[in-house]
Amino acid sequence: MRVGIFAASSTVPQFEFQRGLHYLRANGFEPVVHDQVLKHHFTFAGADAQRAQAIFEYAIAETIPVLWAARGGYGAARLLPLLDRITEDRGIPPKKLLVGYSDVTVLHEYVRSAWGWSTLHAPMPAEAKFPDRDPAEFAATVGFVHRQRADAPWAHKTLTWLTSPPAVSIRAELIGGNLSLWQNLAATRWQPSAVGKMLFFEDLGEPFYRIDRMVTHLVQAGMLNGAAAIVLGDFCNCRDEDNQCWANAEGTEKKSLRRTFDEREAFDEIFGTVGRRMGIPIAYGLPVGHGPNFSPLPLGAEYCLNPDGRLSLERWDWLA
Repeated sequence: MRVGIFAASSTVPQFEFQRGLHYLRANGFEPVVHDQVLKHHFTFAGADAQRAQAIFEYAIAETIPVLWAARGGYGAARLLPLLDRITEDRGIPPKKLLVGYSDVTVLHEYVRSAWGWSTLHAPMPAEAKFPDRDPAEFAATVGFVHRQRADAPWAHKTLTWLTSPPAVSIRAELIGGNLSLWQNLAATRWQPSAVGKMLFFEDLGEPFYRIDRMVTHLVQAGMLNGAAAIVLGDFCNCRDEDNQCWANAEGTEKKSLRRTFDEREAFDEIFGTVGRRMGIPIAYGLPVGHGPNFSPLPLGAEYCLNPDGRLSLERWDWLA
């Protein structure tokens, strides 16, 4: 299968990228790399117009059914108004699959809602450890891209409820991705609606107070209103801050200002409180995100979330 490789965000590290391309070829893909991937502008892989144009060129290329982001980083959100203008001028591209995660979150939501595309939350070839992912996780990624009903590792995971389990199974379309990027869509014309949707969130390197800030913003912006459920994935390297204060008048010793909280305690306060107040069932522990787990997760697909904490893929329009 031919896959078009583009870079919507940060500059692409070439050694890691070449390793990733070799691994894609070894797994039966034919990567077609856009010239834009090698460009540099400020911190980005080319200027905004170059990155947006690369996406659209591959979006309309008849021989490329899949677009796979080289990496994440930062910069994809800058492309949304440019993609709007190109779409207005040239029309909606034919249905394809977009693969990536992290900063690609905003593109997942854009192509899903504006172009009607399928999207897959999955690792990207310029990541340092792309060829070293868990074999079962990457086998599921390969299967999904090839339009097969793959055996994703998360399907065998029982999630933990932060709220009371629902009385009956929840069936809904699942959307979302990186929590920070989802929050950045607030108050823009691309702000997604949660009504009737199952929301998925994950993140990387955010202390708990920042996660609380983001969730508070989503609540106050109305971006959780009407959600059918929320499923939380990996929050890699996210932890509480240990703030220190002086322990004596001489200023020679310090002590912790307060006790620190573990993830379960923090998430019960941050997400559990919101879920209980808004009547949204919330479960966490899905092995998807920035690590340690990298299971592929179709977005814009219909899932069933059972009271026992099992999540199953019901229908995805990309599957054959």
